Amino acid sequence: MKTGAVVAWSGNGALEDLERTAASKLGVPRESVRKGPTSLILEHADPVKVASGLSHLPGVSWIAVGYEFLGWKQCESALHRLAGKYLSEGSSFRLTARVEESEGTEGDLLLDGNGTILKSVKNSRVDEKNPDVTFRIVMVRDKGAVGVELRRGHGGVPTSNARRAFCLVSGGYHSAVVAWMAALSGYEVTLVHSRSEDEPLRQVARLYAELSRRVDASGLELLLLDGDGPVGGRLDAWLPKAKGEVMAGGHPECRGEDVRRTFRRHPSVIQPLLLLQEDEVRARYESLGLKVKAVDTKAMLSLGKSASYSVKRFGGKEADISGVLDSILSTRAH
Repeated sequence: MKTGAVVAWSGNGALEDLERTAASKLGVPRESVRKGPTSLILEHADPVKVASGLSHLPGVSWIAVGYEFLGWKQCESALHRLAGKYLSEGSSFRLTARVEESEGTEGDLLLDGNGTILKSVKNSRVDEKNPDVTFRIVMVRDKGAVGVELRRGHGGVPTSNARRAFCLVSGGYHSAVVAWMAALSGYEVTLVHSRSEDEPLRQVARLYAELSRRVDASGLELLLLDGDGPVGGRLDAWLPKAKGEVMAGGHPECRGEDVRRTFRRHPSVIQPLLLLQEDEVRARYESLGLKVKAVDTKAMLSLGKSASYSVKRFGGKEADISGVLDSILSTRAH
């Protein structure tokens, strides 16, 4: 019996975008990913690779790993095997089924599937609200995959190469949250950092590294504005040239006059955090797997004449912090 996996789509955006990004993230041919009604079926999938590689991917609701099947008999056999592996005597379970272009119905699969699991494990029981184990079946025509749900995804919208957000990142946690929210909203992300000191740049590199593990890194980019003069002045000079949505980490606690004047100069800049309280911003940052660290980012908002600058770029691939820093600092400016 061949291994397989099911990745459920959140229902937002386009399933085709999730198909493309999932194949790219796993490094598999797109032909090995089949679309179901609201899910992707990955053939010959390594369960560990799928569960770890796609659990944070925007647009994913849940991930189940198990086996491929052709027809009900193989599905029944796979369910029996999975129940023996994941259910213990007296434990509870839930089964869901999604069917497209098949003679059988979801009701048929649920009835037969529940019966198979109940017979497979002594004293097991169905619990729709708080099950110990959740089984998932997706069938397209007579082929499909059945698995045990291992991970819940973050949901959101699959990133689309038709949408790009330029996120102004200072090295602080507010702007990092904006970048993550942009990715979950379906944007491919360019991190824009106006260089000041080493520690803010290191925090930006850390952000890139974490995002590159969560999203399809082929659409992720870091743009470094380097040069003399005021840090905010480089942004003043660069912002009119930005082609796409520009987002910044404004939030309720950012009430200083410097902040207001800076964003008043560029009214097209979107500030997604304005309605979030500080504790919620911190919680979202920590959900990125990062720890809040005090970083002086006020220089990014400093005012002054537009400054000349050079641009250094890095992106399109997964990298750790050292890889980001080594590459972007050695990149020839343009």
